[in-house]
Amino acid sequence: MNWIARIVMGLLGLGFLAALLLGLLCYTVFATVRWLLTGRKPQVVMVWQQFSAMRQGFKQGGFGAGSGQGFGSPKRQVSPFAQDDQVVDVEVREVVEDAPRLPPRQKD
Repeated sequence: MNWIARIVMGLLGLGFLAALLLGLLCYTVFATVRWLLTGRKPQVVMVWQQFSAMRQGFKQGGFGAGSGQGFGSPKRQVSPFAQDDQVVDVEVREVVEDAPRLPPRQKD
């Protein structure tokens, strides 16, 4: 490969790197402004916080050793309004036959 081709390829590589860094900078500015306006943290921040929490858990002896908590089990919060620990999947309700219904569609 001659020296001109090497210079051209080097300049193309530097241009690609500059475009990549500019795109990263634009995303960072956009995510920060959106965070300030909406109050929702960017996904990158959320992932980093979860990663840090997992790393702290591993340093302390595993997946949350001593607390009985794993990766997928959130800490249990007891509501002052909770009466029992039953989960209701379906509630039964009466179906009334004479309930008002929409009229049939008119075919044009």
